Parts: sequence; C-alpha cells; structure tokens
Amino acid sequence: MVIARKNLFLKWSIVLLTTIGIGLFLLTFSHFAGVTSGLFSWTLNFSLMFWITVAESQLHPSLHSAYFNNHAFEKSGKIYAALGVHWFRWLLVISGWEKLSQKNNPVRKTLPALQQFERATRVSEFGHSVIAIIIFALTVFVCIKYSVKEAFWLILFNVLLNIYPILVQRYNRPRLRRLVQKLQQPSVV
Repeated sequence: MVIARKNLFLKWSIVLLTTIGIGLFLLTFSHFAGVTSGLFSWTLNFSLMFWITVAESQLHPSLHSAYFNNHAFEKSGKIYAALGVHWFRWLLVISGWEKLSQKNNPVRKTLPALQQFERATRVSEFGHSVIAIIIFALTVFVCIKYSVKEAFWLILFNVLLNIYPILVQRYNRPRLRRLVQKLQQPSVV
C-alpha cells in the first residue's frame, strides 16, 4: 500500500513537473517567437504532444468513456471520407509517418495485438482532443486580442496536427472493433 502511494505520488510529480516545464518553456518561447507565428504554432503543438504523451504514459487513463463509441453515422466511414480523411492518410504515407509508425508499432492480426491497437486509437484521439481544445482556447484569445488573420497558423496546425488525426482514429476504430469482435467469436468447424 505504501509502495503504491509512493508510485502514484511519483507519477503525478512527473506529470506536474512536465506540465510546469512545458508551460514555462512555451511562455518564454512565445515572447521570442510571438503567439501569431508559424514557428510558435508548430512548437506549441509538438510541445503539447510531448506533454500529453508523458501524462498518458504515467497515468494510463482507462478511456472507456462512451465518447469513444462510434455513432451510427460514423460506422460506414462516409462522413470521414467526405471530410478528407483519405487525403490526410495519403499525406501520412508520403511524409513517411505511416512507415515510421508501422516500424515502431507493427500491426499483428492477433486478438491481443488488435485490442492493444484499438486502445491506441483511443489514446491518440484523447491526446489530440486535449491538445485541440487547448489550442482552440489560445486561438480564441489570439482572435480577440489580434485578429482572425493573426490566428492563421494556430488554426492551420490545429487542423492538420490534431483535428485530422482525431478523424483518422474515429474512422479506423469501427473497422478495428469489428475485426476484434470477429476474432472473439468461437470458430465453427
């Protein structure tokens, strides 16, 4: 019990120190680059990705919320195709991201591997959603203080680095869940 508390304290300490460190870094960086610059927007996104990765790896949230269930209109994937998810997946392939991702986390067609991959879609969607909300709040601030035009880089990078990845996860999850269900059913011989 004491060890578990110390472990939990250590994990929360790591998350808190990372949060403070990233916050101070971004605050300092914003003074040099300016909150309306492309460089700041790019750095903000990747700093927040680092932060959410540390937080998730330390705290391992369950992510069993009904939010992650797909709605009827999502199951066919047509809505995501209309929103350009295939174009974004093509960008991931030509940028080399897909190859790097497959190399680090190859997809195996075993039940435990597919269940782990399905959870990874929830982790990714959760992380990108948190980041998108934070950047949206900053975007509103920039629009009020400066102008919508000055928020261009924040909007662009939020869409490309957070909104589209969320759409990809929501597009992939129903297919993964169907495959998991199929593998869970006893085979009839």
